[in-house]
Amino acid sequence: MKMKKTLLIFVLLQTSLLLAAGGSPNPADFPVKVHVVFSRFVTSAGYQQVEAVIDGERVELVAISQGYLALGDYPARISTKIRGPKNPNSYDVYKGYDFLMSDGKIRTYQVTAVGQSEFPAAPPPPRPVAPDTTPAPTPPPPPPAPMP
Repeated sequence: MKMKKTLLIFVLLQTSLLLAAGGSPNPADFPVKVHVVFSRFVTSAGYQQVEAVIDGERVELVAISQGYLALGDYPARISTKIRGPKNPNSYDVYKGYDFLMSDGKIRTYQVTAVGQSEFPAAPPPPRPVAPDTTPAPTPPPPPPAPMP
């Protein structure tokens, strides 16, 4: 009987420890900085498309979510939820990121593109200003000399 009570206490203690561990995620576990530069909600398909810079590389990511993601910086980590086929080849990439949102929730994004082709066009370079060809104002004539 004592053995059963000890086992029951052990199981309950383990369960409560596991439930306590399921609390808020630790921001230190999200070491990747994601800078979101473009975001849209694709209404016809019901997903969110995000374009961002991660470690200096431009990427496109998608996730299931309503609305678009606010632009800015997000802490993230490489996701273990995104997997390719059982025997992947060496040339296809299967990668995703878990974003830590400001309310402590985690949203998983899958990388769907790399490079610059889908990013909004960069602003055009400033145009050179043509030199001003307006003649300089002429000084006023000198006052007339007084008459003797």
